[in-house]
Amino acid sequence: MVFRHFFNMIGDTEDDEMSKKVVSNQDIQNEFLSELACKVNNYDNFDAINPKEKSDNLSRVSGFALGVGSLYIQETLGYPFIVLRRQCQLNNRSVRYHILPFSLFPVLTKIHQKQGFGVFWKGWGSSCLLNGSIIFIEMVLTEVVHIPRQSNPNQMESKKNWKAVITHELLKGLSFFITLPLYSACFVDTVQTNALGETRSVFAFLGDAFHRLVGSYTSRGHGRLLPMYTLIFPSIVYFMVRYILKSFITYHFMRINKKRLNIEEQVSEESMKKIYYSELMSNICASFLTEVFMFPFETVIVRLHLQGTRTIIDDTDKGIGVVPLCTNYGSVMDCIKTIRREEGYAGFFKGFGALILQYVVQSAIVKLACPIYNYL
Repeated sequence: MVFRHFFNMIGDTEDDEMSKKVVSNQDIQNEFLSELACKVNNYDNFDAINPKEKSDNLSRVSGFALGVGSLYIQETLGYPFIVLRRQCQLNNRSVRYHILPFSLFPVLTKIHQKQGFGVFWKGWGSSCLLNGSIIFIEMVLTEVVHIPRQSNPNQMESKKNWKAVITHELLKGLSFFITLPLYSACFVDTVQTNALGETRSVFAFLGDAFHRLVGSYTSRGHGRLLPMYTLIFPSIVYFMVRYILKSFITYHFMRINKKRLNIEEQVSEESMKKIYYSELMSNICASFLTEVFMFPFETVIVRLHLQGTRTIIDDTDKGIGVVPLCTNYGSVMDCIKTIRREEGYAGFFKGFGALILQYVVQSAIVKLACPIYNYL
């Protein structure tokens, strides 16, 4: 009896402790619910969101989405002209230089009839993989060396910020240096003909890039394959000059458009529409002027990268048949002298008509995007 009474006393103590815990948990829950109710009641006392602010936020989101969408469409619809342009640049035996776009339409028609519509997007996967690799490498370098990935145009106005601009350009140069083998392999995928039934996969793209990097890629066609170390300096100079020139032209176009369109310093719905549209047009104009200025240098760089790679391209004279690459340039200066001697100064501008068509299509897309954005 004594032991039973003792155990009953212990049981009552445990029950008391459990009841206290339940009561304390209930108190915590009640306190939380009361605080939440106070927050809700205080939120009800807040004024309604300003309709103008809501409209500005909607304009920002829609403008950003429309800008990204239009840039993607520009890249997608402009890519076929990049493919055609590079094949024209490589064809050192061609009779037709296609400096004007009108002579390209019969060639486009015949290539489409023989190889299908998808031939104009060959190498698209390699190009996307290259761009993704550049973005990833720049993000990694940004975290490692603490350099901003995007340059601020306003930094050009202050002499104190020139150091930041220079470090940003060095970041770009380092990313170009790391991805140079991918560039070389991407050039091959862009121009390699599909008429022979040989399709290149992503693994072939990565394999070629690796072999060019380690130096195990040997010449398999006509012409001597230039080692990668001989292409590093001219290629990085080309990419850096093109990037700096485009940034410089874009910055000045933005300043001109800001004055011409009377864009206010204080952001409003109307000024945001003007800003997004002016940015798109400034980017296209700057890209076109940069491509025009760098076109002869691009011809030289592409030919040097693809020499000796057993690349076969489409015949850009007739649009029927294929043409092997048969060049034997020894250096950048040798390539420039040979083109000038055998093809004339116009040889540096082979395929320039495709560049004109590319930016006509991209400008039309931006023009169509403007009324859509105004409607939204």
